[in-house]
Amino acid sequence: MKGFRDFYPEEKRVQNWIFSKWREVAEKYGYSEIDSPILEAIEIYNKSGDEIPEQIYSFKDKSGKTLAIRPETTPSIARMIRAKKDLKLPVKWYSISRCLRYERPQQGRAREFFQFNLDCIGSKNLMTDAEVIASSVELMKEFGLSKKDFFVRISNRRLMEDLLLNLGISKKNLKDVYRILDKICKYTEDEIKKDLKSKGVSENEINSLFKLLKVKDLSKIKIESSGLQELRELFKLLKDYNVLGYCRLDLSIMRGFDYYTGTVFEVFDKKGELRAIAGGGRYDDLAGIPGVGYAMGDVVIELFLKEKKKIPEIKKEIDYFIAPVNEKMNKKAIKIANKLREEYNVEIEVLGRNLGKQLNYANSINAKNLVIVGEKDKDRVTIRDMKTGKEKKVKI
Repeated sequence: MKGFRDFYPEEKRVQNWIFSKWREVAEKYGYSEIDSPILEAIEIYNKSGDEIPEQIYSFKDKSGKTLAIRPETTPSIARMIRAKKDLKLPVKWYSISRCLRYERPQQGRAREFFQFNLDCIGSKNLMTDAEVIASSVELMKEFGLSKKDFFVRISNRRLMEDLLLNLGISKKNLKDVYRILDKICKYTEDEIKKDLKSKGVSENEINSLFKLLKVKDLSKIKIESSGLQELRELFKLLKDYNVLGYCRLDLSIMRGFDYYTGTVFEVFDKKGELRAIAGGGRYDDLAGIPGVGYAMGDVVIELFLKEKKKIPEIKKEIDYFIAPVNEKMNKKAIKIANKLREEYNVEIEVLGRNLGKQLNYANSINAKNLVIVGEKDKDRVTIRDMKTGKEKKVKI
């Protein structure tokens, strides 16, 4: 079905390798894994901006209640936080969730995908923002990527609100401007300007806005704003985390969700050929307590890693293949397999093939050792090292 994927063993091994990196880095930073239902009340996505509600797969259950198949995870996390009042702060959670969105399948994007979420909830301290961004950099490095491969674009919603108001843009137009700017990497400058004009933004305001978006140094911004102070502190902390070299100011970063309130950031490939590899920010109103987090989808990161040739060859791992020479030896072979499985990965012949075909099959599954169970060896078996070809008789 369009936008959905089958995972054959070799593809599932790659996906599990990506999942293992997600878990490894999250737990290194002290985060615990959670999960939530794939079905949620559709109302919890009211703050997910315009795009997500339009992409939700939804249906009415037998009671007439409208349910949504999970399109993203952050609203579910917020619901879980509100439901449990005795959580010790900060709450440091991560999840790997299957999500569905009805959107146009394209490079790096599918209708069904797995999403890694990492969230730290319970603090307005910018140490939280810095740690979350640092973990995203660490994750990319764990995949074998470097400064020449990716960078993190960072902005602040509070600062942008103050800057836009200072340009003369009406407060009632701010959400429309945010949503248009969020598409700045997908459309031409002329298309963006046309959309802004359609929302009542004047020619002078548009020109001033595009001049502003080219600013790459905080010292060039001359305005009183709590968001500016937050960004200054954040960049200092990112230097302490030794990840500042991966980060840059980019005022065009908006993020498409209405629940973001402060820091916003996205991880991009250096060539700019892909959509955002990861993205997130601060959401102080969504869960009733402040929080900050980000998400990364498996489709785009796998595509990027394949382009960079960073995915290792991951083969099926079988320590021993048990090869009975005929059906009379099956009972003995099963006994040996049962014993070896106490410590090893073991496969046993089930098709009744001759020894030559069993040997070929053992090679095809990359078995490390072949155990030949013959009629003449009463209390012994022959073990062949599949790499060297050397054989030895071993007492059972």
